[in-house]
Amino acid sequence: MTRDYRFLISWRWLGLTLLGLALVATCVGLGIWQHDRYEQRAATNERIETAAADDTPAKASEVLSEDAEPGDDTLWTKVEATGEFDADAQILIRNRSVDGQNGYEVVTPLLLSDGTALLVDRGWVPPADSGATEAPKVPAPPEGSVTVTGRVRPSESPLGSVEKVSGTIQARSIDVDRISKHLDGPVLRGYITQDDPAKGFTAIPVPTQRAWQNFAYAYQWWLFAGMIPVGLVMIARREAGGGKPTSRRPSTVAAV
Repeated sequence: MTRDYRFLISWRWLGLTLLGLALVATCVGLGIWQHDRYEQRAATNERIETAAADDTPAKASEVLSEDAEPGDDTLWTKVEATGEFDADAQILIRNRSVDGQNGYEVVTPLLLSDGTALLVDRGWVPPADSGATEAPKVPAPPEGSVTVTGRVRPSESPLGSVEKVSGTIQARSIDVDRISKHLDGPVLRGYITQDDPAKGFTAIPVPTQRAWQNFAYAYQWWLFAGMIPVGLVMIARREAGGGKPTSRRPSTVAAV
């Protein structure tokens, strides 16, 4: 049977073709974006694994600075710092979840010998028995000179306000820039999560990036991109052939 494809030069098919090309470009772009996310998350997992395997701490003052956020190559690096905790400037980070339960992360400035402060996330505590309207019970930091080890984390994006509630600084995120405005003296950019929290704290879990999901999504989008032109070809072939189901001859009923 001869197929007639002259309909392809119609405005209708021009529109379908342009729509198909736009959908292909969109799917390809989404696939590239998901693959980039996969590479970023895979690199993060690799940094976490590499840092976890290195138990030799660097000096915090050599890794962190007052002027710039820690670079990607320093995140999760194990560092140590010696100084005195400033209990009066302690910060409660609200609405932080560990094992599905909301509570607080407790961040306490560690005053170093040169006068700068390093924010130390000492761990997570549950809310007070009366709920979020009352500050939780927080174990006091040790007095005097202490040496703290932890993993380098970047300053978080601003979220909500930073304010004093009943004499205690509270915030929604560990945004070093905004928190530092409530502290005296210079503050190192970034912060550290303490490796071995004191009694009464729950250690902050190390996140695991699900890179494989982004990898699968990338190829899913690229598969969709390949299916679109195939679908257009099938529609065109069907329309060129008449687009009607094959007629059937009426069946003959045998006489009984």
